[in-house]
Amino acid sequence: MLKIYMHPRCGDSWHVYQLLERNSLLNLVKLTNTEEHPFPALSKGVFSVPAFELKDRVVLQGYFTEEDVILLAKDGRMRIKSTSEALDRLMKSIFSSFLVAAAVYLSGTFKVLLDARDYLLSASGVFFLPEQETFLQAAREKLAQALIDDSNRKSFHRIIAGNYVRDIYWLTGTPPRRETIEKLGLNFFRDWLLLRASIGRVFVPQSSLPAGLDVRVREAWEYTLEKADAIAGKVLEEQSKIPRDWLRAQTT
Repeated sequence: MLKIYMHPRCGDSWHVYQLLERNSLLNLVKLTNTEEHPFPALSKGVFSVPAFELKDRVVLQGYFTEEDVILLAKDGRMRIKSTSEALDRLMKSIFSSFLVAAAVYLSGTFKVLLDARDYLLSASGVFFLPEQETFLQAAREKLAQALIDDSNRKSFHRIIAGNYVRDIYWLTGTPPRRETIEKLGLNFFRDWLLLRASIGRVFVPQSSLPAGLDVRVREAWEYTLEKADAIAGKVLEEQSKIPRDWLRAQTT
C-alpha cells in the first residue's frame, strides 16, 4: 500500500487528497499527518510534503505530477524514462522544498546535497530506473558544478518569499501586505530565514555564517518586498480552500 506523508495546511497535500478522492483511490493509500507525527517522516528522510512511500522507502518527494500520484496508488510504480529526465526532476524538486532550497541558498552551494543519497533518489523518482548508481554519479557531478546564479536565483527567492508570507499568515491570521513586511524589516526577515531553515543542531547556519550570506539574504528580502502583495493574495486564496481537520479525519 502507498503511504503518503501530508501536512494539514499544505496546499499540495490537499490537492493530492482531492486527486485521490476524485479517482476513487483513497482506499489504496494510507495518509500520515506530519504535524501530528513528525518524527516518522523525518526518520524516513522526508524533506517536503507530500512524500510517497512504498515498501518502507520514500520513493518520491518534491516535484510530482498527477500521473505520478495515480500510478503510484494504482500500480506502485512511476514512468521515468531516462537519467536525463530524473536529473531534471531532481532540480525541480530542490525548488519544491523550502527546507532543501533554503539549505542550498544559505550555504551558498548545491554541494550540501552531494551525500544525501536517499534524497537524491526520492527527489528524482529514480527508484524506478535500474541504473541508480549511474544516476547518482551524474547527479553529484551536476550538483558539484551548479551555481546560484541568474538562472535559478529567482526560484530560490520565490519559495523563500512564499513561506515567509505564509508563516506570518499562520502566526497572525492575516496575510501580510508590503507595508507590514517593510515594517518588520530586513533584520527580522534574516532572523526568520536562518531559524526557519535550521534543522535542530544538525544544520544551524547562524552558528557559522557562510560567505556571502548577507548579500543573498538581502536579495531574497528585496524580492519578497516587491512581490509581497501578490504572494499574500495567493496565500489567502490557497489557505481559504483547505478545510480544517480534513487530514485528521482521514488518518489513524
